[in-house]
Amino acid sequence: MRKTQRGFGIYSEFTDSYGSRIKIQESSSAEKKCCWIFCDNDPNVFKNPSPHLTVAQAKRVMAGLKKFIEAP
Repeated sequence: MRKTQRGFGIYSEFTDSYGSRIKIQESSSAEKKCCWIFCDNDPNVFKNPSPHLTVAQAKRVMAGLKKFIEAP
């Protein structure tokens, strides 16, 4: 599994059907186990920060969340 510069796990990372970068990443929360779902897109192209996923891409989100859930 890839890690951030601060050592947090990246469970999945890919480009959606409109070219936005999607990343499921471990949170630094000390209170409870959490994760982030990031969608980085070009604000000049799309004003909506929501991912636009194909079925195959949705399966990647599911797989990333499964890794997060099962991680120690």
